[in-house]
Amino acid sequence: MDQPFRSYASPPPHLAFSADFFQSLTIAQAAEHSYPSIAPIGSVLSTSFSQNIPLSAAATVIRPGEVIPNYNDLNTITSNIEDEYRKGFRSAEVKFRHKGLEYSVVYHFSKLELIRQCTNYEPAVNAYRHLLAHLHSEHFNLGPALTTFQDSLVTARIQGFSGCLLGESWLEEDVFNVLLELAYFRKAYHTDDAVQGLRIHPFCLY
Repeated sequence: MDQPFRSYASPPPHLAFSADFFQSLTIAQAAEHSYPSIAPIGSVLSTSFSQNIPLSAAATVIRPGEVIPNYNDLNTITSNIEDEYRKGFRSAEVKFRHKGLEYSVVYHFSKLELIRQCTNYEPAVNAYRHLLAHLHSEHFNLGPALTTFQDSLVTARIQGFSGCLLGESWLEEDVFNVLLELAYFRKAYHTDDAVQGLRIHPFCLY
């Protein structure tokens, strides 16, 4: 990737859904942030390149609640986008359908990178939202353990596990099990028979 193309196609680091945005995003923020709606693969109807340099917000940033195509559905333009840049093209027109509505939008090349980041992180964001919805219910009182977990970065490795939630769906159950263990031992510690009656429940010690 040559430097002129890299500079042109890289979104400003302060923008929502840029690489820097996700690198500093906590689990709590991921659960609260307004994420775009990503159309399923197979929704794109057509794509084409343009030499125009679009500068509008619609062409350069992802707005709250915006509907965007799945990046994996844009292979016809992303697979050779650097070559098209050398030919003088600076944006792409994408037509796609989502929930019965058709969209015709022009994207600056840098917005395609934002769409890529959103597509890549969507499984992790959805998993964290689903997990926190359970942990915030009245059935759990995890105290500081939950706060520590929420303050962790989306991209961070979760201590005690082989990885993070990025692309590893089974870890939602693992995190849930460990937080249950913390809650169990806290409750046992504060009971009168904590020493004599403590039973170890190996939720995930395997």
